Amino acid sequence: SIVLADGCTPRQHYNDNVAAPPRIWLADGPLREKVLPHCNALLRPFAPTPWAANRHAQTLLGFMRTLTIRSRYNRQLILTVDGATLGLDWFGGCDAPDFPLPASAPVLLVCHGINGGSHEGYAKWVCAAALARGWRAAVLNYRGCNGLPFTAPRGYSATMSPDIFTAVYSLKARYPSAPLLAVGYSLGGLKLTKYVGEADAGLHAPPPGQPHLFSGSGLAAAAVVSSPVSLGLSAAKLVREHIALHRRDIEAHTRLDVDAVLAAWTVMGIEDRGLPASLGFADRQQYYDAASSLEYIPAITTPTLMLLAEDDPFLGIVPDVECSRNPSTLLALTRRGGHVAFLQGAWPLGRSYMDDAVMEFFGATLEH
Repeated sequence: SIVLADGCTPRQHYNDNVAAPPRIWLADGPLREKVLPHCNALLRPFAPTPWAANRHAQTLLGFMRTLTIRSRYNRQLILTVDGATLGLDWFGGCDAPDFPLPASAPVLLVCHGINGGSHEGYAKWVCAAALARGWRAAVLNYRGCNGLPFTAPRGYSATMSPDIFTAVYSLKARYPSAPLLAVGYSLGGLKLTKYVGEADAGLHAPPPGQPHLFSGSGLAAAAVVSSPVSLGLSAAKLVREHIALHRRDIEAHTRLDVDAVLAAWTVMGIEDRGLPASLGFADRQQYYDAASSLEYIPAITTPTLMLLAEDDPFLGIVPDVECSRNPSTLLALTRRGGHVAFLQGAWPLGRSYMDDAVMEFFGATLEH
């Protein structure tokens, strides 16, 4: 038999150093007592695909999951108060009047990552998992993303939590008797964390004429996957691509020096050329303070799962202290999983561990 340098067989090495249950941070309260015991995925070892357990293999293969699931969406356009266009893409046309689900069926709102959209594999797979449970699912496409026009002075960023409020308000108005759930991936997780913390603290609220729609975040539960993130050079490339795509509209609505931004090679360089100002911030530090999830976690009262991987190549600060002090936030940190991947089984391009963890958490929250 094969013996590795540490004296273990490959199976022993995998079981001892790769597969393991996630570490959990959660204060005492109903979430620990009533919900966590029913979240089997969070209590069992996460066993990543043995031949793709490396963080880079996980992350790269995660992008390929879009090839293994078909999708059809109905797009609903919604407008923000500053004139931006957002798109709610309803998976499988589940918002159609003749779709075989009651109006009271839970609705899942999916918030995508940087420059993403409803076409992403993780979005399609979690929507399919929701539909399999008898829930509706809609992906929120941000300003200028996935074919949407750029119609407002500000583009999307991790700080644009009012856009999530706009989506929540639209969903609650359309399905007032349905429990609303939300999951955010990568940058979408930052936006969702900010929204939930702000809304639970009373910052966002329906118009005075419709206070009965919802209070607080309006969510029965939330989940944040692979967030917060460290943007780095990869983000600079994505920012340049997004600005180049919408150059004409950006120049029409803002004073951003697009040529200077496209010539910059780092996030800091882009910021020095006026990007924070175009988003409504005085400087880089003010933007990063607003984009950090750490200051919003203590205010969260909505049951919220935060799923992170230690080997995530884009991982920023792990909010273990903040989550361990809040009975409404459950932080689960796995050894492996990469960035928005958590691939499992011999065939990694099917249902992922993050799908299992998120769906079980939502189901347990609704039932208990």
